Amino acid sequence: MRKILLIISLLLLVACSNDEVKYDGVPLKIAVIGDIPELNNEKIQFEQILLDEFSEDTLRISTNFDAVMITPVMFEEASDDRFIKVYDNSKMPIIFFDSTKRHFPFTREGTTFKTAHWESLNNGSHTTIYLSDIDANREDAWYFYLKDEKELDILYKEIFQKVETL
Repeated sequence: MRKILLIISLLLLVACSNDEVKYDGVPLKIAVIGDIPELNNEKIQFEQILLDEFSEDTLRISTNFDAVMITPVMFEEASDDRFIKVYDNSKMPIIFFDSTKRHFPFTREGTTFKTAHWESLNNGSHTTIYLSDIDANREDAWYFYLKDEKELDILYKEIFQKVETL
């Protein structure tokens, strides 16, 4: 009986530790700078990379990945001015996950995540996808909203669906 309870407890723990995301589009490979999201979906593959690796070998990263996701633990470093050209020249979607200040601290010279005025940048969004193509003189951003932490799986699904179309 104890073994059965232990097995059931372990199954529940595993099931609760990773959110299942119901994304059923094309398989995506996403480079992550920061913490890798804990979610279940066989079509989403995350691989952790370093910020310097992204800046030094943008071509290889853009060839091998569908998008780059930057998470909050890296926001201050990632907002350093030396990375602006990297973001503007990457030609691949960059996901600023859980950035209430959108993409502006990362793409505007003289502004860091810490110094950016939150009130003026907050549009209520949770996450921003940024895509720039200097050659085409184009800069686009898409905003994703999270009403309730319980709907995080829906947020991920919307982000992955957008990356699929870019």
